[in-house]
Amino acid sequence: MIALAAVLTVAAIALFVHLQQAPADAMHADATRHVGPSQESTRQAQPPGSGAATAQRLERDSRIPPGSYTAVGPKAYQITRAHEFRPAGDALAHVRQLMLRSDAGDATATYEIHLTIEQCQTFTSDRADVLADSAASVGAGGWFLERSERLLKECESLALERDIYHTDWLSKAAAMGSQEAMRAYSLSPEKVIGSLDDAIRDPARLSQWKETALNYLDALAAQGNISALGDLERAYAAGSFTQPDPVRAWAYARALQRVNPRLVTHDDLMRYEKDLTQEEKANSRTLAENIYQNCCILK
Repeated sequence: MIALAAVLTVAAIALFVHLQQAPADAMHADATRHVGPSQESTRQAQPPGSGAATAQRLERDSRIPPGSYTAVGPKAYQITRAHEFRPAGDALAHVRQLMLRSDAGDATATYEIHLTIEQCQTFTSDRADVLADSAASVGAGGWFLERSERLLKECESLALERDIYHTDWLSKAAAMGSQEAMRAYSLSPEKVIGSLDDAIRDPARLSQWKETALNYLDALAAQGNISALGDLERAYAAGSFTQPDPVRAWAYARALQRVNPRLVTHDDLMRYEKDLTQEEKANSRTLAENIYQNCCILK
């Protein structure tokens, strides 16, 4: 039993350490909700294999927010949001509008419910004090206090709706196919399974999260989402879903560098390479080629 507890503890710690390496774009937000007629007609004219056609399909299927798609190659792309993801005003009223779209199958709306509740939970918890100290340290204490007071008022009614407030909207949005939610689910075990202690107490739930999270990132990478490539590199390096696998970590790093050399430095590659045997290096190069062909080349 002691040995089993130790193994579970190590596994749980590995996945929580991975959170510290998650890229900031998983937390971005977007205020744009509509595509103008001229932009829509332009997208309809794009050839099927183009980035614009892919963006149109993902937006039409409510997998990404409108205007968030940025092509970085023939197939590869990134999803980014602006910092504001909801209008000022009563948060509960906003969530109820989103719920109508969510009930109709809109995965992006479901994820925005999660973002809204997460924001309210942040500013009604002790985390707000930590953020306030950080803001004060850079001379933004007054601005942060004003924003906090506004958000607390906007979140009052939503926090009282316990059935809405404590629903796992993140898992629901990910299962519906929101690309942002799929990444956030994979990078945020504490939002899905709770604290480190919760993870240790429920190894079956931890195992299920690992399997689902890895499947989500694999699916996103295969579609060309390069942020997922970086997530997989870090996950295999840290051992978030499996035992640490430097062969796979190096392969994903090499594939990502081929997409954009600025995303992975020579030192990054050398960090993985130095501990690999010649056979492991050869296997990693083959795997990197397969990853790149799968993620980033139009067939």
